[in-house]
Amino acid sequence: MTAETAPRPVRTPGVRQRMVRYWIVLATVRHILQDRRFQESVIVAAIGVVALAQVGRDNQVRPVRRAASWYKTHGVSHELARVREALEPGQE
Repeated sequence: MTAETAPRPVRTPGVRQRMVRYWIVLATVRHILQDRRFQESVIVAAIGVVALAQVGRDNQVRPVRRAASWYKTHGVSHELARVREALEPGQE
């Protein structure tokens, strides 16, 4: 067999190569986390998410509160009276 026809041995990543990759990834993550612009963008995003969550919650709470107060003052007493009148036998 010549060098041209000989199959190339398959290289599996060794321990050293995996450790080098690990340290490169770790250094990159550390560099990103220490970057001031990245920290500012994360903080701004967190504040935005909290603000949107509060707006969404307020938009759901107000109509429910308004409907509950309306039913408390108007709807339930009149509706219950009509239902009682309709269910009582011999009243027509």
